[in-house]
Amino acid sequence: MKNTKIIPACIAAALFLFAALSVSAQSGKVQAKQNGYPDSDGTYSYQGPKVRFNRYTSKDGEHELETCYLGKLHGRKGKGYGYQGMAVHGDLVVSTQNQGLATIYKFQGDSIKTLSQFEMDCFSPVNHSNVVSFGNEYYAKGDPFPLFYVSQAKQEPFNGKKDVLFVERIAPDLKSSKTVQTIFYDDVNKDYGWALQWVVDARNGYLYGFGNTITNTTDSNKHRVIKFRLPKLSETGADGYVTLRPSDALENYTFEDVSSYRGNFIDQGLMVKGGKLYILAGFGKPTAPSKLFVWDLKKKEMCNIIDLVEGTHSELEDLDALSSKEILVQAQHGLFTIKF
Repeated sequence: MKNTKIIPACIAAALFLFAALSVSAQSGKVQAKQNGYPDSDGTYSYQGPKVRFNRYTSKDGEHELETCYLGKLHGRKGKGYGYQGMAVHGDLVVSTQNQGLATIYKFQGDSIKTLSQFEMDCFSPVNHSNVVSFGNEYYAKGDPFPLFYVSQAKQEPFNGKKDVLFVERIAPDLKSSKTVQTIFYDDVNKDYGWALQWVVDARNGYLYGFGNTITNTTDSNKHRVIKFRLPKLSETGADGYVTLRPSDALENYTFEDVSSYRGNFIDQGLMVKGGKLYILAGFGKPTAPSKLFVWDLKKKEMCNIIDLVEGTHSELEDLDALSSKEILVQAQHGLFTIKF
């Protein structure tokens, strides 16, 4: 993988913009494109509030964007253990790697401290652990974390079922986990193609699925969102599964069918906050640049496409909110914060 230039510390938002614009860094000029779709050079047109080179304007005034590189992660090294999902709970961060390895860190503002590392109960060669998130239900009183949701998101099925969602109870000593439920979408209508990723809206008690209807290299591909009520632990069947069916969905649509958005991207991590679906995309290289797509779940429209090429480096994998104005991003080469 070819990396972008490593940014050593906190960098003002002149290095990237909150609405994806075409920018000439040498001249400092900002050029707004004509439409809302990707151009042949990989840039995106203006969407959202009026943007200046190093500031964006919101309803409550002007704000700078800032990205800060915190440093490398301390997961298991070796082939087959790429960094994938990441979720935040209080000052603790759970980072997952391919196959289902978990490392727990204590977040200390501008650094992280490793607390533990273990193979989750859902550890498997077919578990990509691509997106993770915390729910709103605790397995037992006194548990340090609510239930932890791990999206398999892999072409190969798990026990004959594709794209399952593992629900883990992380032990109080932070050294192991137990799979207490597995969620499966019975995709009889072939809603999804390559892989279905799951993300939890813990605040409102919803479960969202997101993915391509075909693949991200197909011109006729679309991007599907499906919404369910988040299953309770008590709904787990005798086989350990909860099976969701198309008829259970509260919403089921594609970006392209409900909005003017068009264009393929390589989706990575997901987060739902404040009625928005945040989608990390790209490989961190010129042919697949890193972007953050922001989809309004209520209005069903693309709010913004944020260009992260200059402000980050390496392949971005997953994200979660540290606060209402700060996001933590996990990449292959470490952690970043994005401050709004």
